[in-house]
Formats: sequence, C-alpha cells, structure tokens
Amino acid sequence: MWKAAQPARISAPSAIRYFGDSRCRSIWQWQLILAFTTVAVAAGIALLTPQLLADWRVSAGILTIIVASVICLAVPWHKVGPGAVLVLPVVDALAIGLLDLATNPPISFLWVFPVAWVASYYSTTVLVSMMTLIAGLALFRVFDLGLTPREMIRMMVLLVTLGFVGVIMSVGSERSRSTRRLLQAQSGRIANALRRVTEQKTRNQRLIDSLDIGIAQVSAGGAIEVSNRAFHALYALGSSAQFRPTSAVEYQSRRGQPIALTNTTIARASRGELFTDELVWLFGLDGEWRALRTSTLQIDDSARTKDAVLLLVEDVSTKVDARAGEQATRRNLSHELRNPLTAILGHVDLLLEHDEFSESMRRQLQVVERAGERMQRLIDDALSTASHPGEDADLDFDLADLTRSSIEGFTPVAGTDGVTLKVRLDEALPLCGDAFRLRQVVDNVIGNAIKYAQRGGTVTIRSARRDDAMTLVVTDTGIGISEEDLPHVFEPEFRTQLAREQGIPGTGLGLGIARDIVLDQGGRLEIASELGQGTAVTLVLPTRQDRRLT
Repeated sequence: MWKAAQPARISAPSAIRYFGDSRCRSIWQWQLILAFTTVAVAAGIALLTPQLLADWRVSAGILTIIVASVICLAVPWHKVGPGAVLVLPVVDALAIGLLDLATNPPISFLWVFPVAWVASYYSTTVLVSMMTLIAGLALFRVFDLGLTPREMIRMMVLLVTLGFVGVIMSVGSERSRSTRRLLQAQSGRIANALRRVTEQKTRNQRLIDSLDIGIAQVSAGGAIEVSNRAFHALYALGSSAQFRPTSAVEYQSRRGQPIALTNTTIARASRGELFTDELVWLFGLDGEWRALRTSTLQIDDSARTKDAVLLLVEDVSTKVDARAGEQATRRNLSHELRNPLTAILGHVDLLLEHDEFSESMRRQLQVVERAGERMQRLIDDALSTASHPGEDADLDFDLADLTRSSIEGFTPVAGTDGVTLKVRLDEALPLCGDAFRLRQVVDNVIGNAIKYAQRGGTVTIRSARRDDAMTLVVTDTGIGISEEDLPHVFEPEFRTQLAREQGIPGTGLGLGIARDIVLDQGGRLEIASELGQGTAVTLVLPTRQDRRLT
C-alpha cells in the first residue's frame, strides 16, 4: 500500500486539480524516462541487431511500454487513487520481462525504473511484491534458456542489485518525506509567529497613532522605519515615508531662514544625534506656521543598530505664539457656530418646501435663510483669514536665492538617486509675494523632477527675467506624461498610469496645491511633457512692481 505520508500528498484536497499538477508531473516523469530509454534501446537494436525486431516478444515489449506511456499522458491522475497508479510500474515490469526473454545479452537493467518508482512512493510490502514479480520473470527466463550456473549467477546478481537500489530509494524517499513534514511543521510555526508579530505591530501602530505627539523611528541610513499619523500630518509625508525633503519646510524662527536639509530634525536623528526640547518652526502645506518642540531618544535594543533613535515632535504653537492661539480659538469658535447654523438652514429649507404657509410667512422664512447664509459666509471668511495671514503675503525676496536653497536641500537626494542637477540661475529674480508658500511650490516641482527623472537622468533648473514676469523652468529627462494624462495632472489625487505601473511613490496632491498657490500669487504654472521624453514645468510670476499694483 501507499506509504503513510504519501496519501496526504497525493490526495490532498484543493479547490481545483488540473493535469500538470505535482502528482501528474511525477507520474509522467517516471513513465516517460522509461519510455525514452526503451525507444533508445529499440533504436540501438534496429541499428545493430535488426533481426531481433522480428521476435514478437521484443516488439510486444516495446509497444506495451509506448502504449502505456501514451495512456499515462491521457489519464486524469488527479481522480485516480494510488492503487490504480501501481498498475503502470507493474505493466512496465511485465513488458521488460518480455524484452528480457528475447534479448541476448538481456536488457534486464530496465527493471531498475519500476523498482525505483515503487520504492519511492509505496510501502515496503509493495516493494517486496514488485521484487517477487521481477524474480519470477527472471526465473522464468532461466528455465526457458536452461538452468545453467551462468544464468543463476546473473539472476542472483540482478535481484541483489535491484533489491539494493530499492532499499536505497525507499530509505531516501522516507527521509525526504520526513524532512518535508519537518519543514512544513516549521513553516507553520514560523507563519504563526509572523502572524502574532504582525498583530502586535498592528496594535502598536494603533497605539502610537492615537497620540497627539509625532513619533518616528529613524535609522542610521535615514529611513523612517516607524512613524505615526501625527508625524505624517506635520511633515506632509506619505505612507511609505523615506528620508527625503518634504513639502513642509523647517525654519530657524517664524518667517526666518530655512534650515538646511542636513541640519533638519530628521537628518540629525538619522545621524544619531541626541537633543532635547529644541524648537524649530515648520511651514506646512496649509500655509500655517507651527512651532515644534523636538527631542530624540536612544533606542535600547541590542538587536538593532545602535544609531537608531526615536524622534519626538510636539506641536507647541499655541504655547509660544499668541497668534497661533488666536487662530486656533477662531477656528474652534467658527466650527461651533457652523454646526447649529447648518441645522437652522436645513430646517428653514424643509419649511419652505411646505405649501400650507402663507406668502408673508414664506417671506419671513426667506429672510431667515438669507441671514443664515450671510452668517455662514462670514464664518468661512473668518476661517480663510485665519489660514492665510496677511503678513506673509507681501514679502520682498529673491526667487533665485529661494531656488538655490531648495536645490541645496535636494542635492543629497539627487546624488543618492543617480540624478544629475544642472543649475542655471545667472541673475537675481526679485519678487514680492508669499515667499514661504512659493518655497513649497519650488520644492514640489524640483522634488517631482528628481523623482521622475530616475537613475541616470538629468534635471535642469534655469531662470529667465523679463520686464513683466520672472520665470523658473525645471526640466527633467524622465518618464514623461502621456497626452491623455497631461490635462489631469492638477486634479487632486491624480497619478499617471505609468507612475502607478512603475510603483513610483506619491499622493497626486502636490501639483494641485502648487498650482493654487501660484494662482493666488498672480502667476501661472505650465507643464509640457511627452511620454518617454521628460517633462518641463514653468513657473511664471509677476514682477515686484506688477505684484504690488495687483
């Protein structure tokens, strides 16, 4: 019978079993090896001793093996039990017995194939039965040719050799099955351990996501290995954050000088620096200034690199900046007013839909509705004013200096990614506007160019100065944008098909935000691209005089 471990392997249930599965391939391999060997022997007989082909036993033996092989390829073995499979090696052994009777010298070595097959997949009892069958066939040849010492010795050597092959194959197969069972058990334990670790990691992530303080584990190489939602929100990072310049820029003070990329809190943490309660200012995507209190802690974990540190970031804007507190109070107050006002307007709309009210009552309800809508606009204006402080809207600055500062931050990233930066900022570009928000635009455009240029590409940043406008052009030699995708690049969360296929990270929000900022400054953002040829982004801003007149 089939060995104890084998039925589970052969008859293991699955959703659908097809020809060509592991069991079918195993049966095919054993049978086809014998068939090819028999055909080669037949070819040799035809060339060397063609008279043997006239013996019906030779023809019958060869034909039986060939027919059995053809049937083997046609039988749906996934529906057949191990007992029926045993028919194949038995038929092969009988066919080899016919060949053995007719040939001189005999080709009894072919019996090694059915013996090895049975020894590999069946129990010792089946192997002994196969050896008994072969011994009977060999003994029949001895009696057919005459009981001579030479034939007896040949038969004994044959049976001993086949028995040795069978034992070796049986022991080796049993060891292989034992090893497979052991590996399966270990794989199951590893899978359970991985599942528990994953569940624990998920619980830990939910825990740190519930904290208001930004937390990030920064490795020595600069990768942000673990971080929570608060950290991602503050630094405008994607879900797969890496150590790259972000859309949120750190400054030494409110409306002060930007901090170089090599000295930001993330960069310092990546170098393993330890510091406590250091204050930096962050200008976010929403146009708000935030004061951050940053600290690092050494992670005491011998299994990890000693340079890995934990970065803690807390938003303390309301504590160090009275204006931030006023804006927060204004936002909270506006939010509290908006909810009951929305309810009032909703009920007024419902009342106006009824026909039983007189015309005078309907006019009164319409007065209430108009007053409520006006109050809602005032609340929206208050929120807009809070989000866009006027003090940052009209600053005198040099767009060329601002761009150089951005390039300085991106230079290490370009070097790591194998992208060449060519800078052609030959003259000053004096402007009047919101320098901090325009820095976000420049960071976004240059960051995109480096990201899509990919390794071996080139990014060129050049400027042009005209009487009525200042122009900054960022060109890359990257993957480009198709003609169908180009009209949609400013849409929120839109990403090109090629970027998604190549797995290039991104959210699809940056260009839309950048375009809105540029329009708010009285300029325009233009994109020209060709698939596979690269992209050119042109930032056009009015001169200082035109901006002030506007």
